[in-house]
Amino acid sequence: MRRTTWMLGIGLAILSMGGWAQSPQTKPQPPASTGGQDEVVRISTQLVQIDAVVTDRKGEHVDTLTEEDFELMIDGRKQALTFFRLIQAPAAAVLPARSGPAGGPAVTLAPENVRRTIAFVVDDLGLSFESTAYARQAIRKFVDEQMEEGDLVGIIRTGRGAGAFQQFTADRRVLYAAIEKLTWNPNSRDMIPRFGAASGPIDPGGQGGQGEDSLSSTAAERLEDFRETVFSVGTLGALNFVVRGLRELPGRKSAILISDGFRLFGQNRDNTQVLDNLRRLTDLANRSSVVIYSLDAKGLLTLGATAADASPAGMTGPQSAERLSRMSQQNFESQEGLSLLARETGGFAILNNNDLNLGIQKALKDQRSYYLLGFDPEDEKFDQKFHTIKLRLNRAGLQVRTRAGFIGRPDAAARPEPPRTRDAQVLAALYSPFGARDLPLSMTSFFFNSPNPKRATKADPESVSFVRSLFHIDVSKMTFKPAENGEKTLKLEIITFTFNENGAVIEQHGRAFAMNFDAKNYDLAMKKGLQYSDDFILKRPGAYQFRAVIRDPETQKLGSAGQFIQIPDLEKKRLALSGLVLAAPPETLTGILPGDIQPTPNVRRFSRTGLLDYGGVVYNPVSDPQTGKPRLRLQVEVYRDGKPVYQSEPRPLEPGEGLKPQRMNYGGRLKLTGFPPGDYLMHVIVEDGLAKKRYARAEQWMDFSVR
Repeated sequence: MRRTTWMLGIGLAILSMGGWAQSPQTKPQPPASTGGQDEVVRISTQLVQIDAVVTDRKGEHVDTLTEEDFELMIDGRKQALTFFRLIQAPAAAVLPARSGPAGGPAVTLAPENVRRTIAFVVDDLGLSFESTAYARQAIRKFVDEQMEEGDLVGIIRTGRGAGAFQQFTADRRVLYAAIEKLTWNPNSRDMIPRFGAASGPIDPGGQGGQGEDSLSSTAAERLEDFRETVFSVGTLGALNFVVRGLRELPGRKSAILISDGFRLFGQNRDNTQVLDNLRRLTDLANRSSVVIYSLDAKGLLTLGATAADASPAGMTGPQSAERLSRMSQQNFESQEGLSLLARETGGFAILNNNDLNLGIQKALKDQRSYYLLGFDPEDEKFDQKFHTIKLRLNRAGLQVRTRAGFIGRPDAAARPEPPRTRDAQVLAALYSPFGARDLPLSMTSFFFNSPNPKRATKADPESVSFVRSLFHIDVSKMTFKPAENGEKTLKLEIITFTFNENGAVIEQHGRAFAMNFDAKNYDLAMKKGLQYSDDFILKRPGAYQFRAVIRDPETQKLGSAGQFIQIPDLEKKRLALSGLVLAAPPETLTGILPGDIQPTPNVRRFSRTGLLDYGGVVYNPVSDPQTGKPRLRLQVEVYRDGKPVYQSEPRPLEPGEGLKPQRMNYGGRLKLTGFPPGDYLMHVIVEDGLAKKRYARAEQWMDFSVR
């Protein structure tokens, strides 16, 4: 449940609470993505443009070719090139394992700053228990050690709905939360061939299996074939969703599918449903500039009987050989879909390799450079039919990879229309990794636990945990209209969303405001903006995302912001910190506007000649049995560009008069003289001298800027 408030300041008075109101529980669905202006692959009646990668015998990229080195064939006919360009991604540094303090906020990437867009599609509809564990390890290693500046990353499960933790982000904390949710699906299709189940019941009499056991086996195989087809189509459907989401993002994108594989034609080779869906997917991927790489999570299999495979009584040598042959065939069929999917989109499949992370490295290396080639198509090419693409090189010893072809229809016909209704516009801003940028909006969310006897917990009958979100709204780009008495009227819509650790919307809350400003308050609002407060009571600990969208109903312009928060479990009685509040010394504000919004100083923006107040709450420190007091030390650090620029000496924390040691306020003041203008990160560390070493440290962060 939520409440909204207007505020005169953001000091530690933020801990006060009041009444609460019930909000609707509707769960919105993400809209279809719109096409951007930066597609690598373009298919129009004026130009067909494709991308290609050239490598030498060692697999290294070749970046020295010219237009004369390529020969482009469409449906077997040579085409004259009208466009040629080599695209090389600039080198970027690998993000350090600890960029400043652990768990610090990530810089929000603007579209122009994105270097690589990477979607990890974990096929939990087709992964064994062992393969799921390998997939988690490989993706975690990427996030820990291989993620680079400018990487925009998404982790998507094929068997789950898409939510907040499956969107694209540069925030490692969000990615770690998504990795934790990668669990084995016991209903997934089993693509690992096994000796003991490779060919059904043994037919010792060699009569062709005409008995009841053979009939029941045939029915079971048909049922399993149907189930496998449904799950395979589900995998491709999830990939389709990912590709549509990637379409709006800039540049050439990569989708890395981690799966145990899928068959193209079903077990009886007469089911084309999977292949038909794959064809539609690859055409969409090609139009969206998405290259798909497939990683077979099964790795290198022995394809033979193991100690767990007891040979059925009466099995002859030829029958054993037949089962081994069937195992090999089943493994090939499971890899057939992975290979075709990658090949059709200009990627490749990593098969029979036990190191998934090596496959990820190889796929990402493939994004470093590529060639763009274009030709003027003939009118008959737009006949809604599939047209093959073949590239040849005039230099020996080189290999070229490109997309297999395209369906003859221009991109304008394939692209969904941009959102037109208010709800569609809001959802587009909510689910886009870049959000909406027309209206400036900044957001700060704080976790707190505060006394409230009406909201009891088992461990503390006088506490309630909640998150308070503060929004700073720059109204200088919004529409003000004349009102009576020389005042000006502003209409504003604010919609807030809360996502749980599964990425599902657990609450949304929308309000519309119409506010009148006299001349003095209008000038103040234009200069300092407005601030909005929204609270959400937490029913359980875990990872949460809080997002908001603002909308100007007059111009339909939007702005959005969001924040990730990991909520501790205070009932475990372990040391924890509330959100870190930063504020300038209070300013005098004139007048109070109707509703929950009023002029207020800029949030987390400070003068380099001024002061910065900081504070928060310490929860669950251990008390000395003799004195009843805790033994805490506080240290403050400030980082810029990942490097420390200030560090205080540790100082003891003492509980104030009349306060419970289990809930201690702390605070301090920092002089900003000598801090150059720029963006900073404050890091607060509290250590408990009486707690077990494992639980003796808690930390919190907050970013701010000096102007």
